[in-house]
Amino acid sequence: MLSEILTNISQFTTQGKKSLVVFDLDSTLFDVSPRLQRILLDFAAQPLNQKRFPQQVALFKNIKTLQTDWGIQGALQRAGLDGHHPEFQDAIREYWQKNFFSNHYLQFDDLYDGALEFTLAVNNAGAEIAYLTGRDIERMGEGSLEVLKQWGFPLHDKAKLILKPHRSMDDAQFKTDYFIEADKDNYEKIYFFENEPVNLVHLAQFCPHVEMIFFQSTHAGKAQPPENLPRIMNFLLSQKES
Repeated sequence: MLSEILTNISQFTTQGKKSLVVFDLDSTLFDVSPRLQRILLDFAAQPLNQKRFPQQVALFKNIKTLQTDWGIQGALQRAGLDGHHPEFQDAIREYWQKNFFSNHYLQFDDLYDGALEFTLAVNNAGAEIAYLTGRDIERMGEGSLEVLKQWGFPLHDKAKLILKPHRSMDDAQFKTDYFIEADKDNYEKIYFFENEPVNLVHLAQFCPHVEMIFFQSTHAGKAQPPENLPRIMNFLLSQKES
């Protein structure tokens, strides 16, 4: 499927037609589990938290996040932290939210297999690119741009980072509004890679012509992806579509 997309883009480019490929960032191009783990370990390393929660912090030696984790609860439960200490749960949740949605830990993210190579191939084939994310400008704009540059993702006048102007905006509506606006640019084809089903379900109602590809990593569980969507778990051209 990915090879077919590249072939289609190349044909559109040869014919003088425009195409657009849109990538979500968190849990689509970027594996955020290393970011989650770093945040948890830094929480445990703080002397104040060691003093307040000595029994809980002692269990952090067993902390290990997985690519399938959404949020921190899975890693905490596997380490033996069962959620029966409300004060600790409130403190770790607040620490996670403050730091996960910030510029300061984005450098710990890793890439899913083939993510950079496929994006570069899309760029070389002639498509326009958008990195469309639910991250907001104030808290994560600077770090998001810097990390994309550091990894070597295409960034130019036809490969742009699109962030929410404000954190309070609904992700699904923000992304759908982007595609509605993009339709005015007369693209022959628009592709969208996204891991969060609730965003795909919402978009399908308003922009059914967008070819959506569900990136099967982890999600909030607020919806199931629309039926019959192609699903991938990495961006390797050799993979089999599920």
